[in-house]
Amino acid sequence: MSDSSATLARAPAGRAQGLRFRVLFAASIGVIVAQLGMVTLMQGVGIGGWGFIAAMFIAFALALTNAMAYAEMALMMPGARSLSSYAEAAVGNFPAILLVFAGYVTPAIFGLPVELILADQILRDALPLPLPPLFWPVALVVVFTWLNILGADVFAKVQTTLSFVVLAFLLVVGLIAVSGNAAAPMAGAAWSQMGQGTVVLSVVALAFWVFVGSEFVTPLVPEAADARRDLPRAMIGSLVVIFLAQLLFAAGAGAVIPRQTLATSPAPHLDYALAVLGPSAKVGFAVLALLASASLLNSVLAAVPRMLQGMAENGQVHSVFKWLHPRLGTPVVAIVFVACLPLLGLAWSGGDPAAILPLTISASVAWILAYVVAQISLMVLRQRHPRASRPFRAPWYPLLPLLAVAGMVFVVSQSSPAPELTGQIVRYTGVVLGLFAVVGAIWVKWVMKRGLFEPVATGSLQERS
Repeated sequence: MSDSSATLARAPAGRAQGLRFRVLFAASIGVIVAQLGMVTLMQGVGIGGWGFIAAMFIAFALALTNAMAYAEMALMMPGARSLSSYAEAAVGNFPAILLVFAGYVTPAIFGLPVELILADQILRDALPLPLPPLFWPVALVVVFTWLNILGADVFAKVQTTLSFVVLAFLLVVGLIAVSGNAAAPMAGAAWSQMGQGTVVLSVVALAFWVFVGSEFVTPLVPEAADARRDLPRAMIGSLVVIFLAQLLFAAGAGAVIPRQTLATSPAPHLDYALAVLGPSAKVGFAVLALLASASLLNSVLAAVPRMLQGMAENGQVHSVFKWLHPRLGTPVVAIVFVACLPLLGLAWSGGDPAAILPLTISASVAWILAYVVAQISLMVLRQRHPRASRPFRAPWYPLLPLLAVAGMVFVVSQSSPAPELTGQIVRYTGVVLGLFAVVGAIWVKWVMKRGLFEPVATGSLQERS
Protein backbone atom coordinates (compact mmCIF):
# COMPACT_ATOMS: atom_id res chain seq x y z
CA MET A 1 0.00 0.00 0.00
CA SER A 2 2.92 2.44 -0.16
CA ASP A 3 2.99 4.64 -3.24
CA SER A 4 2.73 8.24 -4.38
CA SER A 5 -0.77 7.98 -5.81
CA ALA A 6 -2.45 9.77 -2.93
CA THR A 7 -0.20 12.80 -3.31
CA LEU A 8 -0.31 12.84 -7.08
CA ALA A 9 -4.08 12.63 -6.99
CA ARG A 10 -4.07 16.02 -5.32
CA ALA A 11 -1.86 17.57 -7.99
CA PRO A 12 -3.06 20.67 -9.85
CA ALA A 13 -5.07 20.00 -12.97
CA GLY A 14 -2.51 21.50 -15.30
CA ARG A 15 0.22 19.26 -14.02
CA ALA A 16 -2.07 16.23 -13.87
CA GLN A 17 -2.41 16.02 -17.64
CA GLY A 18 1.33 15.45 -17.93
CA LEU A 19 1.68 12.31 -15.81
CA ARG A 20 3.52 9.83 -17.98
CA PHE A 21 4.60 6.22 -17.86
CA ARG A 22 7.52 6.70 -15.45
CA VAL A 23 5.29 8.27 -12.80
CA LEU A 24 2.57 5.64 -13.23
CA PHE A 25 5.18 2.88 -13.04
CA ALA A 26 6.66 4.29 -9.82
CA ALA A 27 3.19 4.69 -8.28
CA SER A 28 2.34 1.06 -9.01
CA ILE A 29 5.46 -0.41 -7.40
CA GLY A 30 3.54 -0.62 -4.12
CA VAL A 31 4.75 -2.23 -0.95
CA ILE A 32 8.36 -2.92 -1.90
CA VAL A 33 9.05 0.41 -0.19
CA ALA A 34 8.71 -1.28 3.17
CA GLN A 35 10.58 -3.65 5.42
CA LEU A 36 7.56 -5.94 5.42
CA GLY A 37 8.12 -7.04 1.83
CA MET A 38 11.73 -7.98 2.58
CA VAL A 39 10.83 -9.85 5.76
CA THR A 40 8.02 -11.69 3.95
CA LEU A 41 10.50 -12.95 1.39
CA MET A 42 13.02 -14.02 4.01
CA GLN A 43 10.45 -15.89 6.09
CA GLY A 44 9.01 -17.50 2.97
CA VAL A 45 12.42 -18.77 1.89
CA GLY A 46 13.10 -20.02 5.41
CA ILE A 47 9.82 -21.94 5.59
CA GLY A 48 9.52 -23.19 2.01
CA GLY A 49 13.01 -23.33 0.50
CA TRP A 50 12.82 -23.76 -3.26
CA GLY A 51 9.10 -24.35 -2.75
CA PHE A 52 8.72 -20.66 -1.91
CA ILE A 53 10.22 -19.76 -5.29
CA ALA A 54 7.49 -21.87 -6.90
CA ALA A 55 4.95 -20.11 -4.67
CA MET A 56 6.24 -16.77 -5.95
CA PHE A 57 5.47 -17.85 -9.54
CA ILE A 58 1.89 -18.73 -8.52
CA ALA A 59 1.42 -15.46 -6.62
CA PHE A 60 2.89 -13.52 -9.55
CA ALA A 61 0.45 -15.14 -12.01
CA LEU A 62 -2.50 -14.29 -9.75
CA ALA A 63 -1.23 -10.73 -9.30
CA LEU A 64 -1.06 -10.28 -13.08
CA THR A 65 -4.71 -11.30 -13.45
CA ASN A 66 -5.69 -8.81 -10.74
CA ALA A 67 -3.68 -6.00 -12.34
CA MET A 68 -5.36 -6.61 -15.70
CA ALA A 69 -8.81 -6.66 -14.05
CA TYR A 70 -8.18 -3.33 -12.31
CA ALA A 71 -6.69 -1.84 -15.49
CA GLU A 72 -9.82 -2.77 -17.47
CA MET A 73 -12.22 -1.36 -14.86
CA ALA A 74 -10.16 1.80 -14.29
CA LEU A 75 -10.13 2.67 -18.01
CA MET A 76 -13.76 1.60 -18.37
CA MET A 77 -14.77 3.97 -15.52
CA PRO A 78 -12.18 6.78 -15.66
CA GLY A 79 -14.36 9.05 -13.54
CA ALA A 80 -14.68 6.59 -10.66
CA ARG A 81 -14.17 8.26 -7.28
CA SER A 82 -12.46 5.34 -5.57
CA LEU A 83 -11.54 1.68 -5.89
CA SER A 84 -14.90 0.78 -4.34
CA SER A 85 -16.71 2.31 -7.33
CA TYR A 86 -16.03 -0.75 -9.50
CA ALA A 87 -17.75 -3.13 -7.08
CA GLU A 88 -20.47 -0.58 -6.37
CA ALA A 89 -21.42 -0.42 -10.06
CA ALA A 90 -21.27 -4.20 -10.46
CA VAL A 91 -22.56 -5.90 -7.32
CA GLY A 92 -23.70 -3.16 -4.97
CA ASN A 93 -22.69 -1.19 -1.89
CA PHE A 94 -22.10 -4.11 0.48
CA PRO A 95 -19.35 -5.76 -1.64
CA ALA A 96 -17.92 -2.30 -2.35
CA ILE A 97 -17.62 -1.59 1.37
CA LEU A 98 -16.04 -5.01 1.95
CA LEU A 99 -13.55 -4.43 -0.88
CA VAL A 100 -12.15 -1.30 0.76
CA PHE A 101 -12.29 -2.58 4.33
CA ALA A 102 -10.83 -6.00 3.44
CA GLY A 103 -8.18 -4.73 1.04
CA TYR A 104 -7.07 -1.48 2.66
CA VAL A 105 -8.41 -1.04 6.20
CA THR A 106 -7.74 -4.58 7.48
CA PRO A 107 -4.12 -4.62 6.21
CA ALA A 108 -3.62 -1.39 8.16
CA ILE A 109 -4.58 -3.36 11.28
CA PHE A 110 -2.29 -6.29 10.47
CA GLY A 111 0.41 -5.13 8.04
CA LEU A 112 1.35 -1.78 9.59
CA PRO A 113 1.91 -3.26 13.08
CA VAL A 114 4.48 -5.61 11.53
CA GLU A 115 6.26 -2.62 10.01
CA LEU A 116 6.17 -0.80 13.35
CA ILE A 117 7.48 -3.84 15.24
CA LEU A 118 10.41 -4.03 12.82
CA ALA A 119 11.09 -0.31 13.20
CA ASP A 120 10.96 -0.68 16.99
CA GLN A 121 13.58 -3.44 16.87
CA ILE A 122 15.98 -1.43 14.75
CA LEU A 123 15.56 1.76 16.79
CA ARG A 124 16.04 -0.05 20.09
CA ASP A 125 19.19 -1.66 18.69
CA ALA A 126 20.56 1.64 17.37
CA LEU A 127 19.42 3.75 20.35
CA PRO A 128 19.47 1.62 23.54
CA LEU A 129 17.57 4.12 25.69
CA PRO A 130 15.46 3.30 28.79
CA LEU A 131 12.11 3.83 27.09
CA PRO A 132 8.77 2.15 27.79
CA PRO A 133 7.65 -0.73 25.55
CA LEU A 134 6.34 0.26 22.11
CA PHE A 135 7.49 3.87 22.59
CA TRP A 136 8.92 4.16 19.07
CA PRO A 137 5.91 2.67 17.21
CA VAL A 138 3.49 4.95 19.05
CA ALA A 139 5.77 7.95 18.51
CA LEU A 140 6.00 7.25 14.76
CA VAL A 141 2.21 6.98 14.45
CA VAL A 142 1.66 10.21 16.40
CA VAL A 143 4.24 12.16 14.39
CA PHE A 144 2.94 11.08 10.98
CA THR A 145 -0.67 11.50 12.00
CA TRP A 146 0.10 15.09 12.92
CA LEU A 147 2.03 15.70 9.69
CA ASN A 148 -0.85 14.35 7.59
CA ILE A 149 -3.38 16.48 9.46
CA LEU A 150 -1.18 19.49 8.75
CA GLY A 151 -0.91 18.40 5.14
CA ALA A 152 2.89 18.39 5.38
CA ASP A 153 3.34 15.28 3.21
CA VAL A 154 7.13 15.40 3.46
CA PHE A 155 8.00 11.80 2.64
CA ALA A 156 5.53 11.64 -0.25
CA LYS A 157 7.71 14.18 -2.07
CA VAL A 158 10.50 11.61 -2.33
CA GLN A 159 8.25 8.56 -2.66
CA THR A 160 9.17 7.82 -6.28
CA THR A 161 12.90 8.18 -5.62
CA LEU A 162 12.68 6.00 -2.53
CA SER A 163 10.81 3.31 -4.48
CA PHE A 164 13.64 3.06 -6.99
CA VAL A 165 16.30 3.16 -4.25
CA VAL A 166 14.76 0.14 -2.49
CA LEU A 167 14.33 -1.64 -5.83
CA ALA A 168 18.02 -1.04 -6.58
CA PHE A 169 18.93 -2.34 -3.12
CA LEU A 170 17.05 -5.59 -3.74
CA LEU A 171 18.76 -6.10 -7.08
CA VAL A 172 22.29 -5.27 -5.86
CA VAL A 173 22.12 -7.38 -2.68
CA GLY A 174 20.54 -10.32 -4.51
CA LEU A 175 23.09 -10.17 -7.32
CA ILE A 176 26.06 -10.07 -4.93
CA ALA A 177 24.67 -13.00 -2.91
CA VAL A 178 23.94 -15.15 -5.97
CA SER A 179 27.34 -14.41 -7.52
CA GLY A 180 29.14 -15.79 -4.44
CA ASN A 181 30.78 -12.47 -3.54
CA ALA A 182 28.98 -11.91 -0.25
CA ALA A 183 31.03 -10.64 2.68
CA ALA A 184 30.08 -13.69 4.78
CA PRO A 185 28.78 -16.50 2.55
CA MET A 186 27.37 -19.53 4.33
CA ALA A 187 30.01 -22.21 4.57
CA GLY A 188 29.40 -25.57 2.95
CA ALA A 189 25.71 -26.21 2.36
CA ALA A 190 24.79 -23.03 0.45
CA TRP A 191 21.83 -23.67 -1.83
CA SER A 192 21.62 -27.38 -1.02
CA GLN A 193 19.58 -26.46 2.07
CA MET A 194 16.91 -24.96 -0.18
CA GLY A 195 15.82 -28.36 -1.44
CA GLN A 196 15.19 -29.90 1.98
CA GLY A 197 11.65 -30.03 3.39
CA THR A 198 10.14 -27.72 0.78
CA VAL A 199 6.53 -26.52 0.85
CA VAL A 200 4.65 -24.61 -1.85
CA LEU A 201 0.89 -24.13 -1.46
CA SER A 202 0.96 -23.15 2.20
CA VAL A 203 3.33 -20.23 1.53
CA VAL A 204 1.58 -18.74 -1.53
CA ALA A 205 -0.36 -16.31 0.70
CA LEU A 206 2.98 -15.16 2.11
CA ALA A 207 4.43 -14.78 -1.39
CA PHE A 208 1.33 -12.90 -2.49
CA TRP A 209 2.19 -10.01 -0.18
CA VAL A 210 5.15 -9.13 -2.41
CA PHE A 211 2.82 -8.21 -5.29
CA VAL A 212 -0.11 -6.41 -3.67
CA GLY A 213 -0.82 -2.75 -4.28
CA SER A 214 -0.27 -2.16 -8.00
CA GLU A 215 -3.91 -1.04 -8.27
CA PHE A 216 -3.11 2.07 -6.19
CA VAL A 217 -2.10 3.68 -9.49
CA THR A 218 -5.67 3.55 -10.87
CA PRO A 219 -6.84 6.82 -9.24
CA LEU A 220 -4.30 8.57 -11.47
CA VAL A 221 -6.23 7.74 -14.65
CA PRO A 222 -7.78 11.23 -15.01
CA GLU A 223 -4.36 12.81 -14.55
CA ALA A 224 -2.34 10.63 -16.93
CA ALA A 225 -1.08 11.95 -20.27
CA ASP A 226 -2.13 8.74 -22.04
CA ALA A 227 -3.81 6.41 -19.55
CA ARG A 228 -5.07 4.03 -22.24
CA ARG A 229 -1.53 3.27 -23.30
CA ASP A 230 0.44 3.74 -20.09
CA LEU A 231 -1.76 2.38 -17.27
CA PRO A 232 -1.75 -1.31 -18.32
CA ARG A 233 1.94 -1.09 -19.22
CA ALA A 234 2.77 0.48 -15.85
CA MET A 235 0.80 -2.05 -13.79
CA ILE A 236 1.97 -5.15 -15.65
CA GLY A 237 5.52 -3.86 -16.15
CA SER A 238 5.95 -2.98 -12.49
CA LEU A 239 4.84 -6.46 -11.44
CA VAL A 240 7.35 -8.04 -13.83
CA VAL A 241 10.20 -5.89 -12.53
CA ILE A 242 9.23 -6.47 -8.90
CA PHE A 243 9.00 -10.21 -9.53
CA LEU A 244 12.48 -10.38 -11.04
CA ALA A 245 14.04 -8.24 -8.30
CA GLN A 246 12.37 -10.15 -5.48
CA LEU A 247 13.18 -13.50 -7.12
CA LEU A 248 16.86 -12.57 -7.21
CA PHE A 249 16.71 -11.25 -3.63
CA ALA A 250 15.01 -14.43 -2.38
CA ALA A 251 17.38 -16.78 -4.19
CA GLY A 252 20.39 -14.93 -2.82
CA ALA A 253 19.11 -15.31 0.73
CA GLY A 254 19.41 -19.09 0.45
CA ALA A 255 23.09 -18.74 -0.42
CA VAL A 256 24.15 -16.77 2.64
CA ILE A 257 21.70 -17.40 5.53
CA PRO A 258 20.54 -20.75 7.02
CA ARG A 259 16.84 -21.34 6.46
CA GLN A 260 16.18 -21.74 10.17
CA THR A 261 17.56 -18.24 10.73
CA LEU A 262 15.46 -16.79 7.93
CA ALA A 263 12.30 -18.37 9.32
CA THR A 264 12.83 -17.42 12.98
CA SER A 265 14.97 -14.26 13.06
CA PRO A 266 13.06 -11.12 14.16
CA ALA A 267 14.95 -9.15 11.48
CA PRO A 268 16.06 -11.61 8.77
CA HIS A 269 16.44 -8.83 6.19
CA LEU A 270 19.05 -7.17 8.42
CA ASP A 271 20.90 -10.49 8.86
CA TYR A 272 20.87 -10.89 5.08
CA ALA A 273 22.15 -7.37 4.36
CA LEU A 274 25.00 -7.71 6.86
CA ALA A 275 25.99 -11.14 5.50
CA VAL A 276 26.20 -9.72 1.99
CA LEU A 277 27.55 -6.20 2.56
CA GLY A 278 29.43 -6.65 5.84
CA PRO A 279 29.00 -5.19 9.36
CA SER A 280 29.78 -1.66 8.15
CA ALA A 281 26.46 -1.63 6.28
CA LYS A 282 24.43 -1.78 9.48
CA VAL A 283 23.93 1.96 9.87
CA GLY A 284 23.14 2.48 6.19
CA PHE A 285 20.64 -0.35 6.17
CA ALA A 286 19.01 0.94 9.35
CA VAL A 287 18.51 4.34 7.71
CA LEU A 288 17.05 2.70 4.58
CA ALA A 289 14.75 0.49 6.63
CA LEU A 290 13.49 3.34 8.80
CA LEU A 291 12.84 5.58 5.82
CA ALA A 292 10.94 2.71 4.21
CA SER A 293 8.79 2.23 7.30
CA ALA A 294 8.13 5.94 7.61
CA SER A 295 7.25 6.14 3.94
CA LEU A 296 4.80 3.25 4.18
CA LEU A 297 3.13 4.68 7.28
CA ASN A 298 2.94 8.11 5.67
CA SER A 299 1.43 6.69 2.47
CA VAL A 300 -1.25 4.75 4.33
CA LEU A 301 -2.19 7.82 6.35
CA ALA A 302 -2.41 9.83 3.14
CA ALA A 303 -4.36 7.35 0.99
CA VAL A 304 -6.72 5.26 3.15
CA PRO A 305 -8.37 8.20 4.95
CA ARG A 306 -9.21 9.69 1.57
CA MET A 307 -10.77 6.40 0.50
CA LEU A 308 -12.96 6.64 3.58
CA GLN A 309 -13.69 10.28 2.79
CA GLY A 310 -14.89 9.30 -0.70
CA MET A 311 -17.02 6.49 0.75
CA ALA A 312 -18.55 8.94 3.24
CA GLU A 313 -19.46 11.25 0.37
CA ASN A 314 -21.21 8.26 -1.26
CA GLY A 315 -23.01 7.45 2.00
CA GLN A 316 -21.17 4.13 2.45
CA VAL A 317 -19.65 5.05 5.83
CA HIS A 318 -20.59 7.61 8.49
CA SER A 319 -20.59 11.21 7.31
CA VAL A 320 -18.09 12.14 10.03
CA PHE A 321 -15.32 10.70 7.83
CA LYS A 322 -15.85 13.39 5.18
CA TRP A 323 -15.33 16.25 7.64
CA LEU A 324 -12.44 18.44 6.58
CA HIS A 325 -10.38 20.76 8.73
CA PRO A 326 -11.74 24.24 7.95
CA ARG A 327 -8.29 25.72 7.42
CA LEU A 328 -6.08 22.80 6.40
CA GLY A 329 -8.63 20.94 4.25
CA THR A 330 -7.53 17.51 5.52
CA PRO A 331 -9.95 14.70 6.57
CA VAL A 332 -8.99 14.82 10.24
CA VAL A 333 -11.44 12.23 11.59
CA ALA A 334 -10.54 9.72 8.87
CA ILE A 335 -6.81 10.25 9.45
CA VAL A 336 -7.11 9.74 13.21
CA PHE A 337 -9.27 6.64 12.66
CA VAL A 338 -6.73 5.05 10.31
CA ALA A 339 -3.86 6.01 12.65
CA CYS A 340 -5.57 4.06 15.44
CA LEU A 341 -5.72 0.87 13.35
CA PRO A 342 -2.03 -0.15 13.60
CA LEU A 343 -2.08 0.73 17.31
CA LEU A 344 -5.01 -1.67 17.67
CA GLY A 345 -2.99 -4.35 15.88
CA LEU A 346 0.01 -3.66 18.12
CA ALA A 347 -2.12 -3.98 21.24
CA TRP A 348 -3.72 -7.17 19.93
CA SER A 349 -0.34 -8.76 19.17
CA GLY A 350 1.40 -7.26 22.20
CA GLY A 351 4.13 -5.95 19.89
CA ASP A 352 5.62 -9.45 19.92
CA PRO A 353 8.03 -10.17 17.02
CA ALA A 354 6.66 -13.73 17.05
CA ALA A 355 3.37 -12.28 15.79
CA ILE A 356 4.97 -10.95 12.59
CA LEU A 357 4.29 -14.08 10.53
CA PRO A 358 0.59 -14.60 11.43
CA LEU A 359 -0.11 -10.86 11.13
CA THR A 360 1.48 -10.75 7.67
CA ILE A 361 -0.47 -13.78 6.45
CA SER A 362 -3.71 -12.35 7.88
CA ALA A 363 -3.14 -9.07 6.03
CA SER A 364 -2.40 -10.99 2.83
CA VAL A 365 -5.56 -13.10 3.19
CA ALA A 366 -7.68 -9.97 3.64
CA TRP A 367 -6.18 -8.37 0.54
CA ILE A 368 -6.68 -11.55 -1.48
CA LEU A 369 -10.37 -11.55 -0.55
CA ALA A 370 -10.62 -7.97 -1.80
CA TYR A 371 -9.10 -9.09 -5.11
CA VAL A 372 -11.73 -11.85 -5.33
CA VAL A 373 -14.42 -9.15 -5.08
CA ALA A 374 -12.65 -7.19 -7.82
CA GLN A 375 -12.55 -10.20 -10.16
CA ILE A 376 -16.24 -10.90 -9.54
CA SER A 377 -16.98 -7.23 -10.28
CA LEU A 378 -15.12 -7.51 -13.58
CA MET A 379 -17.19 -10.52 -14.67
CA VAL A 380 -20.49 -8.91 -13.63
CA LEU A 381 -19.63 -5.69 -15.48
CA ARG A 382 -18.81 -7.71 -18.60
CA GLN A 383 -22.26 -9.31 -18.43
CA ARG A 384 -24.33 -6.27 -17.47
CA HIS A 385 -22.54 -3.73 -19.63
CA PRO A 386 -21.26 -5.61 -22.70
CA ARG A 387 -21.26 -2.44 -24.81
CA ALA A 388 -19.32 -0.29 -22.34
CA SER A 389 -16.17 1.32 -23.68
CA ARG A 390 -13.17 -0.79 -22.70
CA PRO A 391 -9.86 0.70 -23.93
CA PHE A 392 -8.13 -2.28 -22.29
CA ARG A 393 -9.66 -5.73 -21.98
CA ALA A 394 -8.33 -8.42 -19.66
CA PRO A 395 -7.62 -11.41 -21.94
CA TRP A 396 -9.16 -14.89 -22.04
CA TYR A 397 -12.49 -13.93 -20.48
CA PRO A 398 -14.19 -15.66 -18.70
CA LEU A 399 -11.56 -18.36 -18.17
CA LEU A 400 -8.88 -16.13 -16.65
CA PRO A 401 -11.00 -14.39 -13.98
CA LEU A 402 -12.67 -17.69 -13.06
CA LEU A 403 -9.27 -19.35 -12.64
CA ALA A 404 -8.06 -16.33 -10.65
CA VAL A 405 -11.01 -16.50 -8.25
CA ALA A 406 -10.65 -20.26 -7.82
CA GLY A 407 -6.90 -19.92 -7.32
CA MET A 408 -7.19 -17.17 -4.73
CA VAL A 409 -9.90 -18.98 -2.78
CA PHE A 410 -7.68 -22.07 -2.72
CA VAL A 411 -4.69 -19.99 -1.58
CA VAL A 412 -6.75 -18.60 1.30
CA SER A 413 -7.79 -22.11 2.32
CA GLN A 414 -4.13 -23.18 2.38
CA SER A 415 -2.71 -19.98 3.86
CA SER A 416 -1.39 -21.37 7.15
CA PRO A 417 2.19 -22.65 6.75
CA ALA A 418 2.11 -24.46 10.12
CA PRO A 419 -0.72 -25.94 12.22
CA GLU A 420 0.24 -23.89 15.26
CA LEU A 421 -0.35 -20.66 13.29
CA THR A 422 -3.81 -21.59 11.97
CA GLY A 423 -5.67 -20.46 15.07
CA GLN A 424 -4.00 -17.04 15.11
CA ILE A 425 -4.59 -16.44 11.40
CA VAL A 426 -8.25 -17.46 11.58
CA ARG A 427 -8.76 -15.38 14.71
CA TYR A 428 -7.08 -12.25 13.32
CA THR A 429 -8.76 -12.39 9.92
CA GLY A 430 -12.11 -13.88 10.88
CA VAL A 431 -12.88 -11.54 13.77
CA VAL A 432 -11.99 -8.34 11.91
CA LEU A 433 -13.59 -9.20 8.56
CA GLY A 434 -16.63 -10.68 10.32
CA LEU A 435 -17.11 -7.46 12.27
CA PHE A 436 -16.74 -5.33 9.14
CA ALA A 437 -19.20 -7.57 7.26
CA VAL A 438 -21.87 -7.33 9.97
CA VAL A 439 -21.51 -3.57 10.37
CA GLY A 440 -21.42 -3.09 6.58
CA ALA A 441 -24.58 -5.14 6.05
CA ILE A 442 -26.45 -3.23 8.75
CA TRP A 443 -25.27 0.07 7.32
CA VAL A 444 -26.36 -0.69 3.74
CA LYS A 445 -29.72 -2.17 4.76
CA TRP A 446 -30.88 0.21 7.48
CA VAL A 447 -28.93 3.42 6.93
CA MET A 448 -28.51 3.57 3.14
CA LYS A 449 -31.80 1.65 2.74
CA ARG A 450 -30.45 -0.19 -0.30
CA GLY A 451 -30.24 -3.83 -1.22
CA LEU A 452 -26.95 -5.45 -0.21
CA PHE A 453 -26.16 -6.45 -3.79
CA GLU A 454 -28.10 -3.74 -5.63
CA PRO A 455 -25.81 -2.23 -8.29
CA VAL A 456 -25.51 1.54 -8.36
CA ALA A 457 -25.74 3.43 -11.65
CA THR A 458 -22.68 5.56 -12.32
CA GLY A 459 -22.17 8.30 -14.86
CA SER A 460 -18.51 7.32 -15.29
CA LEU A 461 -19.55 4.13 -17.10
CA GLN A 462 -20.37 4.97 -20.70
CA GLU A 463 -21.84 2.66 -23.34
CA ARG A 464 -20.50 2.59 -26.89
CA SER A 465 -22.90 4.01 -29.47
